[in-house]
Order: sequence, then structure tokens, then C-alpha cells
Amino acid sequence: MVTDDASAERSSAVGRARAQRLLVTLLGDYWHAGHAPLPSGGLVAALAEFDIAPANARATLSRLTQRGVLERTKEGRRTSYRLTGSASQILRRGARRIFATTDENAWDGCWTFIAFTLPLDDTNQRRLLRARLRWLTFWPLYDATWVTPHDRFDEVREQLSELGINDAVVLRTTDLALLPAGRARLETAWRIDELAEGYRAFLKRYDDLARLAAAGEVSPRQALVQRTELVNDWRALVGEDPDLPPDFLRASFPRAEARSMFLRTSAALAAPAQRRFEEIVRTADGS
Repeated sequence: MVTDDASAERSSAVGRARAQRLLVTLLGDYWHAGHAPLPSGGLVAALAEFDIAPANARATLSRLTQRGVLERTKEGRRTSYRLTGSASQILRRGARRIFATTDENAWDGCWTFIAFTLPLDDTNQRRLLRARLRWLTFWPLYDATWVTPHDRFDEVREQLSELGINDAVVLRTTDLALLPAGRARLETAWRIDELAEGYRAFLKRYDDLARLAAAGEVSPRQALVQRTELVNDWRALVGEDPDLPPDFLRASFPRAEARSMFLRTSAALAAPAQRRFEEIVRTADGS
């Protein structure tokens, strides 16, 4: 039986994670590389657009600084924040996939494999590597053997280097024999039916917003909030999608339709959302 305290703690953890995701999306989308650090008041005010209380917003800034996502600067009594270099690099890399305009090119029949070994007690390193492999569309055949039907040879080597992992083998091959149990294991890991349902739910959730955005009927404040939520939801979907070539999918798989809606709607809302974000920052900064 789940206690009220446990339920409250779980809800609080979800709220903290949402606030962090929103702030990272705001900085990644609307405060581009080369800008000066943003005053903390501006960031707190931006999160207030999403009904995040000032105390929780400041706690979010602190947590992201501790995680190495933000760096803090202080000039007199003014405290400001900016994305760290590594966080900016990760976001730029992620944006290439989030805003990709089409599916991958026709599959050439080649697979990329990685097999790795990490100390059993290095849970943080293991968690980071798995998260990055999933983002690169790898999926586990076995605990430390992951595969993708895309050319990720250079990208996965870059990730291994960033994480300081050198006990690994990466290879590209067209020679793959999946025995029945192995094929079933891979199909289960891909969770294609769940992915399809996720894309259908995305289409349903944002259908009204897509129509309003296309008609230019979304205010700048709504554009900032709705576009940021849209990007967050899309990022979550593609992060769980191994981005399989059409060879592995039914013709009715709704990813292409969902991607088209996302790209149209995010593009339509980009300019008013940008104006609203900059207005919030200027107002909070007193300039």
C-alpha cells in the first residue's frame, strides 16, 4: 500500500524533474550560444509562466548547477546563470535529432554494435552510458551488448570518449543472424506497439494547438508555454524511439505524421515564443 507521504514525495520528484526539463528547454531553444549569462530573476520569471513557484524555480537553478548543466556567475548582488559548455554541446546534438525533417535514409542493411564492460559498482557511469546509447537509437540485445540499424560508429565513439570509457568494442556489419529467441528479444526491446500509441497520443494532444498555430491564433505567452511543452513531449517520444527504418515498421506507423505536425507547429510558434521569452528576461532585468 502506497502511503500519502510516499505519494507526495513521488509527486514532488516528478515536479522537480519537470521544472528542470522546462528550464533546459527554455535555455536551449531561446537563449542561444554566445549570449551573456541570464539573471536569476529572469529565469525564475520564465518558469513562473509554467506555474512553477519562485522557491521551486530557485531550487531548480541550484540543482542544475550541482549537476553541471548550469554555471553560476555573480557580479555584486546580481546572480546569473548560463548553460555549461558540455550541456550546450549535448543540447545541440539532441536538437539535430529532435528537429530532423525526415526519417533516416533508406536502410543499407548495416548494423552498429557496441559491447562494453563497466565496474558493477559504477552505477552512475552505467546510467549515463545507457541514456546516451538510447538517444543514439541503440537498444539492448543483452545487458552490455547494444545494437542500432543506423550508422552511429563515430557518434558512439565520441560518447565513449566523453565518458572516459575505454573497455568497449564498436563495429559495423551487415552479417547478422537473429535466431528466433534473439529476434523476439529485440522486437520486445523496441516496443513498437507502445511507440505507435505514444505517437497517436501526441497527435491527439496537440491537434488543437496545431490548428491554432497554423491560423496564427496563439498569443506570445501561450506560444512560449505550449511550444516548450510540445518540444519536451516530442523529445521524450524520440528518446524512446530506436528510429527504425521503414523495413521494420508497418505502413500505418504514425511517426511521420507526428513528426510533420511537430515541425509545422514548433516552427509556427517559434517567433512569438522567442519574443515572449526575451520580454520576460528584459522585464526581470529592469532593462
